[in-house]
Amino acid sequence: MSGRYPLLSSVGSPADLRALPEEAMPALCREIREFLIEHVPQTGGHLASNLGIVELTVALHRVFDTPRDRLIFDVGHQSYVHKLLTGRREAFHTLRTPGGLSGFTRREESEYDAFGAGHSSTALSAALGFAEADTLAGNGRTTVAVIGDGAYTGGMVHEALNNCSSDLPLVIVLNENEMSISRNIGAFARQIAGIRNSRHYRRAKSVTTRLLPRLPLLGRPLYRLLRAVKQRIKHRLYSSNYFEELGLYYLGPADGNNYAEVAQLLRRARERGGSVILHLSTKKGKGYAPAEADPSLYHSVAPGIVTEAAFSQTAGWTIASLAATDPAVSVITGAMREGTGLTPFFEAYPERAYDVGIAEGHALTFAAGLAAAGTKPYVAVYSTFLQRAYDSIVHDVALQGLPVRILIDRAGLSRGDGPTHHGIFDVAFLSHIPNMTLYAPATLGSLRALLADTLTARGPLAVRYENRAESAAIVSAFYKGGDFENYGVRPDFTTPDEALDAVILTYGAIAEEALAAAASLRERGLRVGVILLEILKPYKTTAERLLPYLADTRRAVFLEGAIRAGGAGLTLGDALHSLGLRIPYDVLAIDDHFAAPETPTPLKEFCHIAADDVVKLLLS
Repeated sequence: MSGRYPLLSSVGSPADLRALPEEAMPALCREIREFLIEHVPQTGGHLASNLGIVELTVALHRVFDTPRDRLIFDVGHQSYVHKLLTGRREAFHTLRTPGGLSGFTRREESEYDAFGAGHSSTALSAALGFAEADTLAGNGRTTVAVIGDGAYTGGMVHEALNNCSSDLPLVIVLNENEMSISRNIGAFARQIAGIRNSRHYRRAKSVTTRLLPRLPLLGRPLYRLLRAVKQRIKHRLYSSNYFEELGLYYLGPADGNNYAEVAQLLRRARERGGSVILHLSTKKGKGYAPAEADPSLYHSVAPGIVTEAAFSQTAGWTIASLAATDPAVSVITGAMREGTGLTPFFEAYPERAYDVGIAEGHALTFAAGLAAAGTKPYVAVYSTFLQRAYDSIVHDVALQGLPVRILIDRAGLSRGDGPTHHGIFDVAFLSHIPNMTLYAPATLGSLRALLADTLTARGPLAVRYENRAESAAIVSAFYKGGDFENYGVRPDFTTPDEALDAVILTYGAIAEEALAAAASLRERGLRVGVILLEILKPYKTTAERLLPYLADTRRAVFLEGAIRAGGAGLTLGDALHSLGLRIPYDVLAIDDHFAAPETPTPLKEFCHIAADDVVKLLLS
């Protein structure tokens, strides 16, 4: 590798980076881009955002004394360059694999990862905590928060700005690329763009750039004076902006892909002290033509090509088809229209499609208002992002019994994105909310059928599904006749004439493991059946439907790819017990941990929910 990437290969730490000559930085940045373009498609990961932040990351580690000075990347998906410069280049081939390098920042992974991330809009709140602690300690450290403009569509950033005093050792880098995953929307995105595109500002910058260089150069003191004059002229013509009104010292906007300009501004921010915001404009996908042309497509790339219709796309297509005949149908998403498959709806019915930005709590309460007014809102959101909307679900949706339909995408374990994106908590935290109905379709046919039925919903409901292609094994085992409209409780056996040794009850993609376990046990002479659950809550109703299949069964096992405590297995077991069923049962689920192996380990084996774990349990 040293032959192809001679400069990058010489950097094992930021100290090595700072030892390189300044004139080598453009070449190093080119090598980093080439490395990312070569390697990220092999592992899968966030490509466009990392290509856009190369110069900024290099300059940050050159200007600041990391890890003594701390870098906090919002979301953390754009930290690949940071990882390459902080001793993790040789392990880069393990990126986004269980037990390998995280696709985000992770405190356990490196001393250079000051704060773990994975969700948007958290960096500034965390950075304030570091800066306040350093002020109290008087240790002279500086904290830098790197925040994309997409994060400003989330409320936490504004809450943090509201608490940001002007005298903290804090540099806030606003990385403006006009994108989160989908293109940024909303008033604040327009405000940021206005700062960059203001006719008054462009005129002021043009005047000062043209006139000042013509004045005689009288040394460093006069240079500083002229720079101050330039700032005064700019502010006089352009007035102040949002950040300056909050008392922050504002630098920029500047070209974030110009290393020399970025490094110079970072040095100014460091030397000035106090709270500084540096506004940079970067190009997502910089240096790679396909990613520059379509940064959304290259936001996150997967190894290999998936051609099958996934659950996300099927959900989006189905809701769009329902909207064609029902003008009351609307959709809401939080900067995830492509990720949740809603692009067809946005294109066909833009007046009924709402992208609220990274504001999940607002999305659910907004949906509650739409539902209260008589419309039929569908809110599409990733499982882990739904966690942010818990209070809105309880207080604004369920308490009032409003028919808000929540489409929970990315349910289940996330091999690539890891613990920050494991959708393993939604079943547990939705199960104990009154008035809530919870579905878990495991086939595309049953997903389409139940979504059509949700048009007549009278109360809140949630439909959870994985980001994957359909399993032929699941379809074959439970829907041989293609009667997808009869979703719900689907056994792979008829009511037996003689007692079964065991029944495995499961839902979602983990049903493949249940089927594999049952096949293995049958080869050993045991009579084992599998029941697929596509309606979980109300649990008592589901338990009543299960009774005929379990009455003559000696033992039951609940297998689920979600958290055990408060989950479907324990709740259904209790409901069955209350109906008088007294057979012994076990629950195999993720038991009180975040599913984050420290060494390379298959996730299902690490969580003890693989087919072999079921076999071992039932043979014991």
